[in-house]
Amino acid sequence: MSRLFFRIFLFLLLFSPAAFAQTVKNQSKKVETVDIFDELKRQGVTGQGKVLINQNAKLQILLDKKITEAEENPFITFVGYRIQVYMGNNQKKSKTEALKREEMIKEKYPDLPAYLSFVSPFWRLRVGDFRTHTDALVGMRALLTDFPELKGQIYVVKDDETRDLLLEEQ
Repeated sequence: MSRLFFRIFLFLLLFSPAAFAQTVKNQSKKVETVDIFDELKRQGVTGQGKVLINQNAKLQILLDKKITEAEENPFITFVGYRIQVYMGNNQKKSKTEALKREEMIKEKYPDLPAYLSFVSPFWRLRVGDFRTHTDALVGMRALLTDFPELKGQIYVVKDDETRDLLLEEQ
């Protein structure tokens, strides 16, 4: 038994300093963005192999096109909140009811954006673009004050929201 403890002690004594002796060098290097295709084609790096990429030339064209579109289209999509005013699946009445409620809300709140959507089998009417749940709750309470007949049918939902980055900067 004592030999076992001695061997464990000896093992820890010999190998534990090596575990703590490792250091990180060059911590002040800056991170650079590099195109993976160009980086793999680069030659002349000693100690490394050569990578040959066999790909369709259209892939590089599509990648460049996607990058250009992202630079030209300054919209960002993120998770936000909206107020769901209506959801119904009655094939004959739901669309007209959703449009009626949209018109009713637009009369009182002309600047409040409304989103009417059909995801089979449901018609949904959601209004507003809110960043936080609290902001959406405030908007919901304002709607309930002006339209008390909607009580029990109106609630806050998470939804994707698209914003124009150029307008956000102003």
